[in-house]
Amino acid sequence: MKRFIITIIIVLFIFSEALPQKSSMIVLGDLHYDLLEDHDMEWLRTKPDDLRQVTKEYTVYTDKYWNDFMAVLLQKAEAVRPPLRAVVQLGDLSEGLAGSPEKAKQMAGNTMKAIEKVGMEVPWILAKGNHDITGPGAPEAFQEFYVPVIREQTGNPEIQNASYTYSFDNVSVTCIDPWERGFSMVDFLDQELTKSAALVKFVAIHEPVIPVTERCWHTMRRNPEQRVKLLEVIARHKAIVLCAHLHRYSVVKRNTPWGPIVQVMVISVIKDKDYQKPAKVITQYGPSLAEAFPDWQPETLEARKAMLAEEAKYVTFYKQTDLPGYAVIKINAKKRKVDLEYYAAFGAKPYDKLAISNLMK
Repeated sequence: MKRFIITIIIVLFIFSEALPQKSSMIVLGDLHYDLLEDHDMEWLRTKPDDLRQVTKEYTVYTDKYWNDFMAVLLQKAEAVRPPLRAVVQLGDLSEGLAGSPEKAKQMAGNTMKAIEKVGMEVPWILAKGNHDITGPGAPEAFQEFYVPVIREQTGNPEIQNASYTYSFDNVSVTCIDPWERGFSMVDFLDQELTKSAALVKFVAIHEPVIPVTERCWHTMRRNPEQRVKLLEVIARHKAIVLCAHLHRYSVVKRNTPWGPIVQVMVISVIKDKDYQKPAKVITQYGPSLAEAFPDWQPETLEARKAMLAEEAKYVTFYKQTDLPGYAVIKINAKKRKVDLEYYAAFGAKPYDKLAISNLMK
């Protein structure tokens, strides 16, 4: 019996060592997939700035670059090593603002068809963005069209909304939905990260948890006590934050009493396939971020400067630029090693490389 038990232990050890420990993810920020026919134009004309964005920007970019950008991602998916295990899309997959419940369903259905048409051999892990649920009928359309696709892509029929966890190769990705009513985002995240046995953990959320631009938009900015709890949960579990929303590429490290938090922000709205070197890279964190844009909401300038000055006490690494593209995150779970490659637009070589696990120390 003793010999049998020893044999079983050896077999289990060999099996565990043979399990995949190295993998990659493609990470996408806002995409704003948009078709003109998916809008009630009479309704949209009542919102001049949104009308401009839809007609002059997002429908144009979708028509001009969507198919080619998806082809770039497919090529990367086939070539990347370690092998690709997931595509994480961080919200604002669609432009929203359809204008009516009927058009919202049409937009959500067409957006889901668009990603399924790409033909990725790995699942799409979708987070909810504010644009995905903006406009009459949009929240209901998200539930009707997005959530079934999330279930199908993850192979988890129990998923009820946009807050869920997907795991692979000792890696977990927990998506959280800040807009779910009657739901404690912090409690859910703590429960998911606590029960996960993954060696490397990510939190996927549309809005950042650490402000990284002059606008200072970040999750729970109006609820500082809950924000402290959110930072604690993330830091305690050594989770890496993946976010979007502000249309920038950014990496920031913020210290907390429970350990450091590293946040990666990605933007994937391609306006120019050849825009592969940024005009400017910002590496100084603090009030100067807001001071550089004095004409944006001047009535809140001093409050934002004060917020950034307070955050700057804890920020030890920061970079930010407007360069659109996508990230490839390479993971060696056994060694808890995480490396980031950021590809600008249609560029064949990484614009930036960072050892995220080194920042986590």
